[in-house]
Amino acid sequence: MNVLPINALSSLIHLAQATPAAKSFDPIAITNQLLNGVGIIGILLLTGLGLSITFGVMRIINLAHGEFIMLGAYTSFVLQSNFKMDLLLTIPFSFLFTAFIGAIVELTIVRRLYGRAVETLLATWGLSIVIQGVVKLIFTAQLKYVKAPPYIRGNWTPFQIGGQAIEISYYRLFIIFMALLLLGITAFLLYGTKLGREVRAVTQNRDMAKCLGVNTSLVDMLTFAYGCGLAGVAGTVISSLKSVAPPMGQDYLVDAWMTVVTGGVDKLIGVLAGAVLIGESNAAIAYLINDPTARVIVLAAVIVLIRYRPEGLFTVQKRS
Repeated sequence: MNVLPINALSSLIHLAQATPAAKSFDPIAITNQLLNGVGIIGILLLTGLGLSITFGVMRIINLAHGEFIMLGAYTSFVLQSNFKMDLLLTIPFSFLFTAFIGAIVELTIVRRLYGRAVETLLATWGLSIVIQGVVKLIFTAQLKYVKAPPYIRGNWTPFQIGGQAIEISYYRLFIIFMALLLLGITAFLLYGTKLGREVRAVTQNRDMAKCLGVNTSLVDMLTFAYGCGLAGVAGTVISSLKSVAPPMGQDYLVDAWMTVVTGGVDKLIGVLAGAVLIGESNAAIAYLINDPTARVIVLAAVIVLIRYRPEGLFTVQKRS
């Protein structure tokens, strides 16, 4: 239905009435808020990049994506607590571990469900519950913590004006750097390697690619494993922002899907555009009103966008 339910509409009206008056314009405060939005962009890009690769090529609705983020965070926790490893040194191990688990999942579960969207959705949802349960059995439900390295703690102050400082944390800069680095590596793999050409061929026309000798089963496995590996890296990078717990991945799943469907699932530029649009819109509206209202407005805007442009902001023309 295109009409909002009465209860939802009344809730939005009540939320708007409860919203305080808009803040006066303060250039320093709004600049700091927009710089905080840069960190949100990095998180959205990190969590959405692997999902866009998996869904864009394989059309798999992976509801266990958040659990792969969680597995990456737990990998860093184990390595840091047992071997005193620096957070940055745990990133390759998180990628390899979650990519390995992803390859097993593709071979044993996902491969049998291609072309059956509902069954795939239910299977990955069940998988997310199983992964959470196994992690709880191993680590219990107690919160775990991962420490950020000392050299990326604190804030960077570009300049001060009249006693007010424009600041951004080094860790948020690290997040956006890692997100752009992974985006660049993924772009190189897709557009600068033979495997990338095969992946794009499968994306545009799977049957024709198979007729031309492309091993689509291998492409599917490597693609799913790579997407899960990226999710693991995302879990490592954001593990110091909040406590590590079995349900932590669910907090990022909805935002990752919003980023992917907003930008479009077939081009990396779409994921970047979706992350920038959602991140900075959320930051600006949160400054003018408040954070809960900002999330409601952004979510409503994404729903409207999907309604009138279901392919997202960017898409690629497919051959039929």
